[in-house]
Amino acid sequence: MAIRTLALAALLGAAVAATSARAEDLNLNEKPDTVQASLAPYSLGLGAGVVSAVNDELSARSAAFLKLSVIQSVQFTDHVAAGLDLDWLLPGQNWGGDLTLDYLILTGAIKPFVGIGGGIRYFDKGAFGDGIGASGTVHAGLILDVMDEMQLRIRVPFHVVANKDMDQGVGLDVGFLFSSPLRTTKVKKLKY
Repeated sequence: MAIRTLALAALLGAAVAATSARAEDLNLNEKPDTVQASLAPYSLGLGAGVVSAVNDELSARSAAFLKLSVIQSVQFTDHVAAGLDLDWLLPGQNWGGDLTLDYLILTGAIKPFVGIGGGIRYFDKGAFGDGIGASGTVHAGLILDVMDEMQLRIRVPFHVVANKDMDQGVGLDVGFLFSSPLRTTKVKKLKY
């Protein structure tokens, strides 16, 4: 009986001493049929900037506008992101919104990008129909990963508004995007 107890104790001791298999030790790079993806690519934030009038008709209203924005971003792949910017421009009752599509040139902590956008914009010029129109934008910028859950977006947009005066403006805006901690968590998933 003592021999059996000693043998059982030795076996249990050997099992405890042996290194157990852990998920961290599994190398998923050996699987060619997997791809890495973020769990939560959605971000929401606030921005501020300035829009300078390019055409004379808009300059007569104001040479420059302070722009306050609510910004959203959804990153579909490592290089493609879409967004929604809702803007309020001061002075006056000027507002607008654009859906954007951006191409991220790099994928590290510093991500330069170029993009396009389209939406609607209104400049308060008296009659409502004179100041409203479809808008288009081209922009370039930089996204900096400040923390795991916060990004800084610096962007230079050029706006064209298809209203009565074909208003045009170029600007600079800075925004902070906040997201879930899962945004930077990468998981492996099978390619189908």
